[in-house]
Amino acid sequence: MFRRALSGAPARRFFAAHAQSCLGTGLAYVALPLLAYDRFDTPWAIAAVLLPDLLPAIVLGPLLGALVDRIGWRTCAVVADVLRALAFVLVMSADSLPAMMVGAFVAGIGTALFTPAALAGLPRLVDGEDGKAAAMGLFGAIDDLGLTAGPALAALGLALVSPATLIGINAVTFAISAVLIGSVAVRGGTRVTRATTSLFADARAGVRELASRPEIRTLLGSSAGVVFCIGITNVGEVVLAREVLHVGDSGLAAMVAAGGLGTVLGSLCTRFTTAGAWAWRYAYLIGVGCLAIELVACAVLNSYWLAVPALALGGFGNGLALVHDRLLLSHSTPASLHGRLFGLQKTCVSFAFAISFLTSSALIAQLGVQAAFLIAAIGLAVVMASATPRLRRAWPAPAR
Repeated sequence: MFRRALSGAPARRFFAAHAQSCLGTGLAYVALPLLAYDRFDTPWAIAAVLLPDLLPAIVLGPLLGALVDRIGWRTCAVVADVLRALAFVLVMSADSLPAMMVGAFVAGIGTALFTPAALAGLPRLVDGEDGKAAAMGLFGAIDDLGLTAGPALAALGLALVSPATLIGINAVTFAISAVLIGSVAVRGGTRVTRATTSLFADARAGVRELASRPEIRTLLGSSAGVVFCIGITNVGEVVLAREVLHVGDSGLAAMVAAGGLGTVLGSLCTRFTTAGAWAWRYAYLIGVGCLAIELVACAVLNSYWLAVPALALGGFGNGLALVHDRLLLSHSTPASLHGRLFGLQKTCVSFAFAISFLTSSALIAQLGVQAAFLIAAIGLAVVMASATPRLRRAWPAPAR
């Protein structure tokens, strides 16, 4: 099925650009905190360069989405990659923590702009619903593969070069991506009509129109709730490995790799859901169910050899739910709203993740990591129970 996603030269060029930049992002995922810690010798430096990456999506998501709808996805994607290339050059050369934080913030703006631009552009690069599903699945799989393979390459690279060099390589991948995406042929031309309203007015109007659609409200709310519940994995995995399963760094790396591999496989499963929106809704709920099983397993299992496949199952559910969430959202709104739609989704998910990070840390500190996982599992069950009937009404199965 993924031949459909790569059937046209513009799509192949876009995915080639995205694949190599995702590997660079995976390198930076390891190199950035190491560089901050090496230069400033405090754990607070790590938080100081990681948190700015979330802030632009939380604060500017709908506004950047309106920009995508106004001036076009390709232009915004190129600008986003240029911003990220320049940002990581600044990070690589920064000799003060504030300068490094500025670079991280600019990189966050680029990421917050690129995501809605790419998701708005993908349907224009392929033909038909099957092609759209394949493109969304491949996009998610490349994202996940970059965050799985990139850290592995970073582990090898750090034996030969410094973290700053890996950051520089990441900057180069974004520059290459900007050139390749800039040469992608856009269907229907690239002419932009003169705007008669402000960007803020466009953003407000888009958010109001999206909020007026009950299926969009339900999906955005349930996805934010899912992220809030499963965000504990990012915090609790380290504590679970060290204090409950009693494995070292290599054991933790295997747990992370299992989740990453599962996510890639889940993203690729769009090839089995070609029956339309109702099948995408089934796949989304199955993915959330897999995530709930992962949380329960982390809460009750004390065996490393059982925890690893549970994390792989959770990763599979994460990839499956994420891709079909995007397909349902894209299918339910006109193309003229896609930039604002995915910008708003990025805002909701980023905010939910930030709150989850703080809440999970507090729960683990007060109750212990396994009790915190159990509470998260209960919360996810509540989210599923609340969202399922609404999702069924929005995307009903066809009559037999």
